[in-house]
Amino acid sequence: MIDPSINIEDHNKNCFAGIARTAIKMGDMQRGFSLANEINENNLIIDIAGVCEQMKQWTEAAKLYQKGGLVEKAASIYIQIGMFSAANPLIDKISSPAILVMVAKAKESEKNFREAERIFEKANDYENMIRLNLD
Repeated sequence: MIDPSINIEDHNKNCFAGIARTAIKMGDMQRGFSLANEINENNLIIDIAGVCEQMKQWTEAAKLYQKGGLVEKAASIYIQIGMFSAANPLIDKISSPAILVMVAKAKESEKNFREAERIFEKANDYENMIRLNLD
């Protein structure tokens, strides 16, 4: 007999999240990532993203962090692995000066100086903004 106090949908979400985490840990990234994409609960998605990050599956971790609402964490990973184009749509949602400076330096390395200047300004990093204009 099923306990009526247990919400079946929550139970199933937790089970699918567990299967996704286990699949990722066992090396079946495709299955784990596709199960994670079917889950619509941010806490579970972020937990699975953490597992991807532990397994050094950076792209999948960043995508899941983005889906889970941790935009700054996703942008940070995208920049660290050199996927600047994936970080571009997230720039307006980032408020952390440290991450903004990372984005601006990535823009500068791409020779996109106007965009780098705009992001340095948003990060209140006037020293780098002035340096960029002097160069």
